[in-house]
Amino acid sequence: MLYRQLKELGVEAMVCAPECLEGGSKRKHNKIDARKLTGKLYSFVGGDEYALRIVRVPSPEQEALRARSRQHDQLVRTRKALAAQGRSLMLSQGYGSHKGSWWRPVAFDKLRAALPEWMVAELVLWQAHLLLLDQQIAELKSELVGSFQGPRPKGAGALTLVQMEREIYDYNRFKNPHKVGCFGGLCPGEHSTGEPSKQRLGSITKVGHPRIRVLLVEMAWRMVQFQPDYEPIKKWYPVLTGTNKALKRKAIVAIARQLFVDIWRMRTGRITAQELGLVMCN
Repeated sequence: MLYRQLKELGVEAMVCAPECLEGGSKRKHNKIDARKLTGKLYSFVGGDEYALRIVRVPSPEQEALRARSRQHDQLVRTRKALAAQGRSLMLSQGYGSHKGSWWRPVAFDKLRAALPEWMVAELVLWQAHLLLLDQQIAELKSELVGSFQGPRPKGAGALTLVQMEREIYDYNRFKNPHKVGCFGGLCPGEHSTGEPSKQRLGSITKVGHPRIRVLLVEMAWRMVQFQPDYEPIKKWYPVLTGTNKALKRKAIVAIARQLFVDIWRMRTGRITAQELGLVMCN
């Protein structure tokens, strides 16, 4: 809000990513923060592009679309939490594990016969909220899916692509594949010194966009089933069909990273889906 107000007044404003400014000192207050931020801004204006990490500010219209997309996931998390409360109540009284959607009418009618009346009365309150959430989630999902236009890779759901689109908006903002991978937090950490041949890579940094990372990993697992001819999947298929769970996770992250890069390449006209070996659907 402050950024937009300054822009309306003709002030050149920038928003930067938060970072620790203590620098080893045990003292921290507004004056110290202001001095350090001013120093970083001076270096940035002077040509040091790494002094500040400038954040893109979306337009009000883009923020509204993004909020609508995020609301879907918020409703899903709320439903999951309420369902867990009901499940916990049943487990606390020794009534077994109900992993499914216990609040749905068919399942709940079966529970009524097995549970005491006081517990049914408790669950009925949660059920009303959960059924309403089911309806709201379905309506919002239908709205989001309906907003997607054009063909898509088989296995890449319309809901996933819409949510990614509303988080990114403009794929042209990325100058190279490395920046694409970093935005998703899917690039490996590095602890290297000395000769390039002694490069040491670690686990992924996770410093990028967490929602994008979750969407990409989910999409990558679906692509394993629906896009067997996709080159990264053929490369990692022996690992994915193995028994080592740790290696499977590493493989799916590698596929998700390359998938994000390839989506960027397609959306910016650098390559076609046919060249990537992707099967498209409407």
